[in-house]
Amino acid sequence: MKNMRKFLAIGTALGSTIIAIHGAHAQDAGGAAQTAAPEETSEIVVTARGRSEALQNVPISVSSFGAKDIQDAGIERPADFIGLTPNVSIAETQQPGVAFITVRGISQVRNGESPVAVVVDGVLQTVSNQFNSELFDLQQIEVLKGPQGALYGRNAIAGAIVITTREPSNDFFGSGTIGFGNGGQHKAQGGVSGPIVQDKLFGSLSGSFKSRDGYLKNIFLNNKVDSLRDSAIRGRVIYAASDDLKVDYRASYNRTSSGAIYFKRNNVVAATGAYQFYPSLRSTASRPGSPDDYGPPLNSNVDGTALRKLFSTSLKVDLETSIGTLTSTSSYDWVSELTLGDASPYTSAVQTTQTSGFKWHAKSTELRLTSSNDQAFRYIVGGYYLDLDRKSDRANGIDTGAGVVLPGYNPAVSVNPSTNNTKDTNHQKSYAVFGQLNYDLTDQLELSGALRYDHDKRNSLNTGKIRDAGSLPTYNPVGTPGTFRKATFDAWQPKATIRYKIDTGTSIYASYSKGFRSGGFNQDGVRAVALRLNPASLVTDDYKKEISTSYEAGWKAQFLNRAVTINGAAFYTRFSNSQYFVFIPEASAQIITNIDKATMKGFEVDFNVRPVKSWEIYGNAGYTDATIKKYSASPASIGKTMPYVPKFGYNLGTQYTIPVTDDRTLTARVDMHHKGRQFWETLNTAGARSAFDLYDARLSFGAADGKWRVTAWTKNAFDKKYNAEFVAGGFTYPAEPRTFGLDVDFRF
Repeated sequence: MKNMRKFLAIGTALGSTIIAIHGAHAQDAGGAAQTAAPEETSEIVVTARGRSEALQNVPISVSSFGAKDIQDAGIERPADFIGLTPNVSIAETQQPGVAFITVRGISQVRNGESPVAVVVDGVLQTVSNQFNSELFDLQQIEVLKGPQGALYGRNAIAGAIVITTREPSNDFFGSGTIGFGNGGQHKAQGGVSGPIVQDKLFGSLSGSFKSRDGYLKNIFLNNKVDSLRDSAIRGRVIYAASDDLKVDYRASYNRTSSGAIYFKRNNVVAATGAYQFYPSLRSTASRPGSPDDYGPPLNSNVDGTALRKLFSTSLKVDLETSIGTLTSTSSYDWVSELTLGDASPYTSAVQTTQTSGFKWHAKSTELRLTSSNDQAFRYIVGGYYLDLDRKSDRANGIDTGAGVVLPGYNPAVSVNPSTNNTKDTNHQKSYAVFGQLNYDLTDQLELSGALRYDHDKRNSLNTGKIRDAGSLPTYNPVGTPGTFRKATFDAWQPKATIRYKIDTGTSIYASYSKGFRSGGFNQDGVRAVALRLNPASLVTDDYKKEISTSYEAGWKAQFLNRAVTINGAAFYTRFSNSQYFVFIPEASAQIITNIDKATMKGFEVDFNVRPVKSWEIYGNAGYTDATIKKYSASPASIGKTMPYVPKFGYNLGTQYTIPVTDDRTLTARVDMHHKGRQFWETLNTAGARSAFDLYDARLSFGAADGKWRVTAWTKNAFDKKYNAEFVAGGFTYPAEPRTFGLDVDFRF
């Protein structure tokens, strides 16, 4: 009841003005307020199965956001649409490229790969650190839940996210947004698209700039730790060579500088997380705290900073043939990250520093053949290739007052000597073949099957060097310089689905599918560190591939000329070798281990109701029971809840638009997000972050034809203080507090 009162309080505050205006408008018009059933809403079309289909006919649990939804909800970052999606959560932490997605109990871990495939304009992102970026000039976002590897690839073990930007055409289009807000926020975004040569050549150019001073204060340095300066540009050219041949070229660049690694460490007596593996660490003065403890003020003596640069380019060619559309997609991605800051325990009392630098170079190509939609037997077949290099350089040092130095640099003793250094180069080659078949047994009954085989070849080389102790202070390179390791990970990913279509908006379905996420290497030498701390440790030099086996049944239903939509699904997943992150701060060791077996079961449901044409009520709920069934490294964890998995969450919202004059409208929107309790380590002994609620609100006034509008907005309206992440050992990362601002949008 308390939550509902808050929700209604915001709704009343925003809605009282427009209700009064609406009443006056109705009186002036000489008629009563609108009460008739709304006109039929437009059908939502998605590309979840590699071809355009009505959302209500796709036998997958999909959350879709069109261009209007994106604008109405103020979606600007992945966390915005993930927050509106049942059984999907995200933890934004550490630096811009680090964001941990969890879908139906399957999570991303630090230094690991995403559990979802991210596809932008038909091109698969190759580096997970690309994902958490500003979103602008978009046409649609689709979030697919459940294993989607049969069509989308090796990392789609939990789902896929399909993002479509605005496609240029013969119609000229332009848009822009300018805005400002608390914390020194400023932003400017815009884009133009249209014909370069009528009917033949089309182009678009869009860009985004955002900056802020920040919200969270470091009391020692007397400054804000979460500053941001982000700029991005994207260009796209489409050449319609003929009725049968289309060439689509896209390039983008993004530069983000920000505050980083402003962790806090809470001191509460307990023994959790890494301490369960390494008893010798329990004698240290710092003890892990509670995920609910927002902790002491930030008081680091080092100003953490991060710089990320992203460059991406792709070429997509579509050729219509007598047997279907032949599509060739090639891409190149370059990602660079540099992070400098304080180290554990992240206070001014202990003089330590950390630095890390990563660079990725990735080339990929895919060839697929897609049959036409207007036939009973439909197919997609193809192949995929990826060549990826990653270089990493990490170092820890002693802060003697000179600030932070670059990774691996080890100057004189008086200027911040390095205490350890980890450098390695990783190379990966991936091959895949895949196919999908759909067959309409009748006009109502469809059977479909898909199969993919992925083969990953990986190697790792320790590129560290032992420094000359005669001219530089002695320090420890982690591992053994020159150590070379290699491994192969592969898997078959089948999927089978049956769907029965009751009518154009109502269907039921059931599916069986397998997902795969590749294994990899821990940094060379961390196993030796772990064994020194605990000779019985089961930490290995590499970690295993993950396999998920999932069963799903669902329904999709629409009533009253699509004025009411209710969709839902239930699922059961067996999960093998779940990748789990362990941090040993005293040894500066970052380790990925495997939880042998886990199960996930749950459901999700979403609804959308339009009582009248201008009023929308919507919401969703998701429940996931994720339980550890076997964990060789920590048998005491058996039966506990999997980390990073909210058990229950829901969203509830409403949006109401009324005419103020014949060509002006006023729109109010309120959203409530309930975040369920969540554990962060396998023993669950640190406790869970308790459930809490966040409230967002928007009030817009503008032209009825959408040419312009002014929006006042707030996120986390009641300024809820909570931790975005808790790392075993008591490390917490504070979440963003209340934000608010004013935006002006226009189109031409």
